[in-house]
Amino acid sequence: MTRITSIAIKEFKEIWRNRLFLVLAFFVPFVMFVVFGYGITLDIENMPFGYIDYDKTPLSRDIVDRFVGRYFNLEHALKDTHEAEGLMKKGRLRAVLVIPEDFSRKIYRGEMATLQMLIDGGFPYTSITVKGYTDAIVASFNRHLMKKENLRKGLSTGTSPVSLEIRYLFNESLKSSYALVPGLIVIVLLVNPAVLTAIAIAREKEFGTIYNIYSTPVRKAEFIFGKIIPYMLISIINFFIIVATVRYLFHIPMKGELVDLILPAVVYVMVNVSIGLLISSLTKTVVSAQIITLIVTIIPAFLYSGLLIPVSNLGTEGKVMSMLYPSRYFMQIVHGVYLKRLALAEMWQQVGMLVLYFMVVFSLSVMLFKKKEG
Repeated sequence: MTRITSIAIKEFKEIWRNRLFLVLAFFVPFVMFVVFGYGITLDIENMPFGYIDYDKTPLSRDIVDRFVGRYFNLEHALKDTHEAEGLMKKGRLRAVLVIPEDFSRKIYRGEMATLQMLIDGGFPYTSITVKGYTDAIVASFNRHLMKKENLRKGLSTGTSPVSLEIRYLFNESLKSSYALVPGLIVIVLLVNPAVLTAIAIAREKEFGTIYNIYSTPVRKAEFIFGKIIPYMLISIINFFIIVATVRYLFHIPMKGELVDLILPAVVYVMVNVSIGLLISSLTKTVVSAQIITLIVTIIPAFLYSGLLIPVSNLGTEGKVMSMLYPSRYFMQIVHGVYLKRLALAEMWQQVGMLVLYFMVVFSLSVMLFKKKEG
């Protein structure tokens, strides 16, 4: 313990003397979290929307009014489809509703009237969502017309044989930020600890100070333990800063208890500093350590953690890949605490996988670290 403590104190002093490294340790994670938090969203709202009304009747104005609200932002009343295509090419509109001139006449005759929605297909996910919004609005309009017709004829309005009631669990308001922003804790706590730790040993190799360690009786495990202690403490401090940011800057509540998230977060940080150690054991320069760490952490974290796409929606190969990254298990824990009010005892499998991951990666780091060159 004396040797480990001495190495840890030495590392703390080096971090404190290097102001740029302090910025990398504390300021960069906060900035990364805020930038991603405000920039990543799956909510399709306030879509720039226009309409072409060839009918110009109260009924056509009614259908247009139903599109104005949370999901569509009315920008233009257009004259024809040529003008609509021009604005859509410039990106000023994403959808245009076209109402034919015989729209209300056909409805009053009891015939089938047709509407057309022009949607910018350059963003497939957005286009599918806009189509869903349009279908729902038109269905609501149809129910309104049927109700009016039934009332006019003196018929009962409750003729539908099936009534569907939908209830959303865990994220009742369907705001993507409630899932995405807490999920960014997983990304930041993966990337930053791994990068900091990878730089630590690679810097010693590049500057030649690693030879001071080679000439001492310090064992490999003692040296590595001493090295990771400062970065673990830095990352745990960052964890509390980020949790406070989620609560007070983004105003996202935590349904569960913070105490249920602390232990998994500590284990997750231990896993990620071990990943940094493993990479630094295989590299000799700071630049190469940084590049490899970013490639190994950022890309898999976004693709296979369940942040943007549920793991259950991935193909067989994708599911296997996700099992190889610790971000998948910690993402389940974060969502469990923030959205589902799960206790630590209900997430023991995920915590167990993180502990197993740490044991494997740390052991590999110790085995691959060479206490001599050549």
